[in-house]
Amino acid sequence: MRRVVCALVLFGSLLNASPVENPASPQLIRQGFFIPCDSWLGIRVGYEGDFVSDARMNQTTGGSGRVDNYTQNTNSGTATFTVVDRLDVYGVFGSSRMEADWRYSSAGTINRAQIQSKYRFLWGVGARGILYEWGCAVLGVGGRYSSSTPKPSWLAINGTPVSVSGGRVHWREWQIDLDLAYKIELFTPYVGIKYSNALAKLSSFPEAIANNGSHSLHMQNRSPVGIVVGCTLSTGKYFMFNVEGRLIDEEAATVSGDLRF
Repeated sequence: MRRVVCALVLFGSLLNASPVENPASPQLIRQGFFIPCDSWLGIRVGYEGDFVSDARMNQTTGGSGRVDNYTQNTNSGTATFTVVDRLDVYGVFGSSRMEADWRYSSAGTINRAQIQSKYRFLWGVGARGILYEWGCAVLGVGGRYSSSTPKPSWLAINGTPVSVSGGRVHWREWQIDLDLAYKIELFTPYVGIKYSNALAKLSSFPEAIANNGSHSLHMQNRSPVGIVVGCTLSTGKYFMFNVEGRLIDEEAATVSGDLRF
């Protein structure tokens, strides 16, 4: 069994939408620094680093076509309120940067566009709850909404830099998930399925960036259904550490840690 746990951790670390986290999180840290164990309310703060190496997007404006690559890196702080060790309600506040490249047709010519944004504020809200427990197994459900408006840093068309004056980028994603976790001493591996809707809007650029000479472009995830696998390490006191990988609908990895007060 320990080999299985180690394999899950290694698999999650090799992968690079929004994190799901462990469905058993509401009860993995029983003892905090200040709040008694028998309190109905727990408070956690932590860090979340989310690294999407390929969001697997499609163009949905001015015709259709695949986005060759869409990456997004996010570093955030988190605040979580735990109710009776069964429900987590949390907020995410950090900064995010995106980078994408795609091809489009204009006047019979195929062009390649590349864009990168600056790091800008990202926020998110979500909840996860335990539906059922039997033995060491936990079945949970969760949901999350995230949004960011990163400012364009540069844009290149066919390798030539062009102006980004007036250009805007808006990214948002919502998702729901169903997950199963199993506690094995210090480790709690989990696996789940999620349904997500991710949308990136590029608008008001001075140059054409999409088919038919459009100055705006919408990108949406090609497949809404994906798989989540991860593992949490915790002694049940004060702190927990989590790694997570997501695949099929995207290639992404998350590293996070929480302290309970």
